[in-house]
Amino acid sequence: MESAIQTHIGCVRQTNEDSGRIQRYDNGWILAIVADGMGGHQAGDVASQMAVDIICESLKDITDYTTPSELQQKLNNAIQLANERILTYAQEHEECRGMGTTVVIALMNHQLGVLAHIGDSRIYRYSQGILQQITSDHTLVNELLRNHQITQDEAANHPRRNVLTRALGTDKKVKADFSILHWDTGDMLLLCSDGLSGKIGSEAMAKVLTNGSLKEMADELIERALDAGGEDNITVILLRNQSEAGE
Repeated sequence: MESAIQTHIGCVRQTNEDSGRIQRYDNGWILAIVADGMGGHQAGDVASQMAVDIICESLKDITDYTTPSELQQKLNNAIQLANERILTYAQEHEECRGMGTTVVIALMNHQLGVLAHIGDSRIYRYSQGILQQITSDHTLVNELLRNHQITQDEAANHPRRNVLTRALGTDKKVKADFSILHWDTGDMLLLCSDGLSGKIGSEAMAKVLTNGSLKEMADELIERALDAGGEDNITVILLRNQSEAGE
């Protein structure tokens, strides 16, 4: 399985509050995670880094978990632990009060995987030339869209489009959305913070994913977000499913 990760502070921000990591396992599985912190000053990068560190550490050994349901439970345990520790840290450090983070996670092998997300960072699947958003944003605007209270055009420019309805580390309990994804040889997954998805539409992303190495594509996605303004931090992870012989 191929992978690439790239992050950029953007054109405006003084700190990069995004964090991301790719973690490989001997049994052929791969873990990809992107977290987009919030909270101002340096609290956002503390929250996102804690989320990545705690979840990756909790999932450092998955050899005893073979079914999707078992992996989902282990992944949820890791998310809940990260939520508890981020919340506790914020309560104990005045400068971090109110911090939190989004998180998107893909735990994949060559056939299938478990996806999890909280917040408005996203996972897309690119298959046979079509890019499909797999996750559904936990935002006020998306709730209004689902309830048919606003249109797509109104959502794009809504003054509260960045308001999250769910985040990691802000409440005692958090609910992550999970799904099981089956994918084919040649398919790709794109995990990103809203620094990318908020600046580039799906059609533009899909055009970038047509050719080149994963690193080249990740770099180009970030360049396009920067060219579109780059007001936010930008983080991209790409995974491509190859046959074992092609790795």
